[in-house]
Amino acid sequence: MKFGVILPNYGAQATRLAVLDTALLAESLGFHSAWLTDHMAMPESDGPAYTPIFEAVSTAAYLAASTGSIRLGISALILPQRNPYEMAKALATIDALSGGRVMLALGIGWSKGEYANLGYEFTNRGKRMDEGIQVLRTLWRGGRVISYQGRYYHFERAQFAPAPVQPGGPPLWTAGNSPKALRRAALLTDGWHPTTLKPDEIGQMLRVIRPLLAGRPFEVAPRLSISLGGEARPEQPLSGPPGQVVEAMQAYAAAGVTYMVLQFAAESQPERERAMRLFAREILPQMAG
Repeated sequence: MKFGVILPNYGAQATRLAVLDTALLAESLGFHSAWLTDHMAMPESDGPAYTPIFEAVSTAAYLAASTGSIRLGISALILPQRNPYEMAKALATIDALSGGRVMLALGIGWSKGEYANLGYEFTNRGKRMDEGIQVLRTLWRGGRVISYQGRYYHFERAQFAPAPVQPGGPPLWTAGNSPKALRRAALLTDGWHPTTLKPDEIGQMLRVIRPLLAGRPFEVAPRLSISLGGEARPEQPLSGPPGQVVEAMQAYAAAGVTYMVLQFAAESQPERERAMRLFAREILPQMAG
């Protein structure tokens, strides 16, 4: 099991130092990756929890220059709200400058207001997501002059260099809890990135799509909140004393989970850092592999 950490790039605790300090601590403690949350233009009615928010792609570039080995991800980049060519270029650049440390979960988003604020169509976002993934894959194959003709995106003999350091580009996961999101993950990307699902829910959904995978490598990497210490809460599987959290993680592993992206519940940066150190001391040695 590998572990990533959600960085506090949004909400009341979001500051430059909180983002940087959390990433540096995660790197020093042996976490595999650090993850940024993506939103661009949430309307007030939808997103008070996302204000302020440091933009994810540019913050990843900042962290690439500030860290040395930890992988850097976005959970989840709302691809239909972005131009996929521009995203392919920006992320290839960060991958090249970081020595191949970019990871990416892709989502279709849920806020109609955010789509409207950015000038993108909401109702066809799933179809544009599928085509946008094809654009990323096409540009990251390594050709220097590339053409693409799709229904929503097209370019002719575009020069694209440098390519990502990682062959074929950064790992791509599909975010979302729906059967449609899981099917998209199985058909188009390298993994599935649901949010808050319990082990039995994940196991049941995976059984349906296993035949589509045909045995190929496929990450199952939920984004989960974790609260160490105190009483366990039934609605939050990763809560309670470290020993109980280990048991819950083992249940996730038995259900097919291979990677966890963890959001440490904390009211302050010192509390977050204490929880991360406790996890690294009491849980990581038992679960990492």
